[in-house]
Amino acid sequence: MKHIISAALAALALATPAFANEPYGIWQTKTDRTGAYLHVRVHPCDNNAVLLCGTVHQTFNTPHTEIVGRPIFWDLQATKGNEWGGGTVWDAESDKNFDAKVILGSTRLRVEGCVGFLCDGQNWSRIQ
Repeated sequence: MKHIISAALAALALATPAFANEPYGIWQTKTDRTGAYLHVRVHPCDNNAVLLCGTVHQTFNTPHTEIVGRPIFWDLQATKGNEWGGGTVWDAESDKNFDAKVILGSTRLRVEGCVGFLCDGQNWSRIQ
């Protein structure tokens, strides 16, 4: 019995870092000045499963429910380790698109929009 428990704990320990390095799931955006925020589903892109995409899954404290299902970022390629880039991000406040970069941390997802080498973004929290 002791060996079974040890084996199960070892398997769990090996599986946990893999989940931590996985960007897929539901993430909560930063709350804006009006109290609105989104849940974004991060997933492989439909047109190419190697690329990373994010789609509005649910809206909170906003009447703009029409954006549910809208892509937030799309066509990001893995660049190194826990980073993706080369795609596009939509900024809901300005309704503009920017070059996108996503960085997966241990407890957050950093989503940035860039113009040239100048970038700004948000840290998102994992919901699922």
